[in-house]
Amino acid sequence: MNRKVLLLILLVVLVQLTVFTGCNPGAREVNVNVDGTDAAFSEENEDAANAGDGNRGVVTETVADVFSEPDIKSERITQAIFNQPVTILEEYENWFKVEVVDGNIGWIKSNFIDKDCSSIEPDKYKYKIVITAKSKTVSSQAKGGITIKEAVMGTEFYSNYKEDDLYEVALPGKLTGWIKGSGIIEIPVGGKILETSAEDFVATLAKFKGTKYLYGGVSSWGIDSSGLTYICSRINGINLPRDIDDQFYIGKKVSLSEIKEGDLIFFSANKDSKDVSHVGVYTGDNQFIHANKDKGYVMYSSLDSGNFAERLLGIRRIFDK
Repeated sequence: MNRKVLLLILLVVLVQLTVFTGCNPGAREVNVNVDGTDAAFSEENEDAANAGDGNRGVVTETVADVFSEPDIKSERITQAIFNQPVTILEEYENWFKVEVVDGNIGWIKSNFIDKDCSSIEPDKYKYKIVITAKSKTVSSQAKGGITIKEAVMGTEFYSNYKEDDLYEVALPGKLTGWIKGSGIIEIPVGGKILETSAEDFVATLAKFKGTKYLYGGVSSWGIDSSGLTYICSRINGINLPRDIDDQFYIGKKVSLSEIKEGDLIFFSANKDSKDVSHVGVYTGDNQFIHANKDKGYVMYSSLDSGNFAERLLGIRRIFDK
């Protein structure tokens, strides 16, 4: 075989590898910071975008349900949010089996995933912003224009242009949009959100008051109790895991007599159970905020009301400030 033919064959193989492997490679799951230090929320996104095994994709919907089976009637185990990377593990009909940023593995509709990951490749951009408002709109133009997408708290974008509080951000599908105003923070490309304080954490939680309860939800479109603590803690720099069983072991264990604003409060389903089933956050004056499944929305409750006191399993402190 002559040299030109051999080089041509190698070129064809390289092109095929590029087409079928999706986004850039890297690591999969990030370890939890059990000491309550700065959150690796953004680092998880970048690790997932650069992950190594399997194909990569990016979420194209504001909020995308992740199910236990390739069936919308199966259990919703969590959600992925717009412009968030996923690892594609398997394809079945119009579904992808994926690993999402929070570490859960489940099934997501394939039309909610784009295999072009150019909007989340950090090496291409100068700036990175995170939505800290309950939600923000992404517009088609810097001034005026139409709303392209609603972005919920925790959504991350990369940008190469900013002017004051105005950013032109990269979107899936090689598109761009514009975000401006309050409710966003800029962090270093490749950096992480710095830890704030228990007071800031409680203020973030308050933004969700009245939000409907949704099992598996993590956004203003619907949220469950561990989804509420998950997203609000990470916006404030604490690397809290998504699942309630894991949250129960994060931070410092404290007694009821030591409880302070911002402490996580865990409950069982009933007074006879020792299994954690619900979580809220203490806000002071014997009150806590939580996504109440029975009432159907995020609300404040008293530790003395209902049977909360007899269902109390433990209290964890995740903020030192």
